Amino acid sequence: MMRWVAIGALCLSLLFAGVSSYLVWRNDALQEQLTAAKFRLSVMTRQLENAQEDKAVLKAHIERLQGGQYGVEVQLRNLRGKEGYNAPLSDFLGDVFDGL
Repeated sequence: MMRWVAIGALCLSLLFAGVSSYLVWRNDALQEQLTAAKFRLSVMTRQLENAQEDKAVLKAHIERLQGGQYGVEVQLRNLRGKEGYNAPLSDFLGDVFDGL
């Protein structure tokens, strides 16, 4: 009888050793996946920050260009007003208009 108890205890200890080895292996694999996911998350976070900075820069350029376009429109209106809106421009004002 003691022999069967010893064999049963040995089998249980082998089973527990196998299960614990599997769990350690699985934990290592999950740790590697977690590390890779954290790295990808940090990369995507940095890309998002770069995109937000780019958005701010582009918005500033667009606002600057829109302000410049408003100034050009005012100058064109002034040029047209100097000689009449529908009248042909003089050579000098025509060259300035073409330059704008």
